[in-house]
Amino acid sequence: MTPRAAAGVLRARLYAQRRVAYYACAAALLVGLLAPAGPAGPVFFGSLLGIILALAQSPGLHPHLDRCEQSAPLFGRELARAKALVPCVAAALATTVYVLAQAFRGGTDVPFVFVVAVAAVVTSTLVALSATIRRGFARALYVLLACATSAAAFAIAITGRSLLGELGFCAVVAFLALRQYGETLARYDPI
Repeated sequence: MTPRAAAGVLRARLYAQRRVAYYACAAALLVGLLAPAGPAGPVFFGSLLGIILALAQSPGLHPHLDRCEQSAPLFGRELARAKALVPCVAAALATTVYVLAQAFRGGTDVPFVFVVAVAAVVTSTLVALSATIRRGFARALYVLLACATSAAAFAIAITGRSLLGELGFCAVVAFLALRQYGETLARYDPI
């Protein structure tokens, strides 16, 4: 997939979901100003926002975009990467707003909290993307798996005191989650 095609899908999806992304950032700002400082808030609230933003990618919510993407010369794996950009960018932006709100209030260790939170949020968002194309129990299972991924990343970084361990865990899980989402979309690929 060319960068131009990925940018086109990103731009179209972000435009269609601009209100959801805006409300996520506004909620992150408000909660970041009111919640106690520390990495727990950005990780868990950002992951919740990431899961919501991922579920907003469900087929049928924006039928005009779905038809355009299905008619584009993209394979399922390419489409998965392009569609994964939108919730990941919006969730990372909301998490950044949350961490900046904490820093504005006088939070400490902001770079560490930022890295831990963004890694956990993006990973849980990618895991939640697989819930968008499933129904019933399987959908709920992927949402719970996304929550568990966020909790595991937090535990590795904070309880285990290993930032590199958390980043490694998040990289492996994010790769596998994106691969799973791409393989699932490839099954429905008409090409």
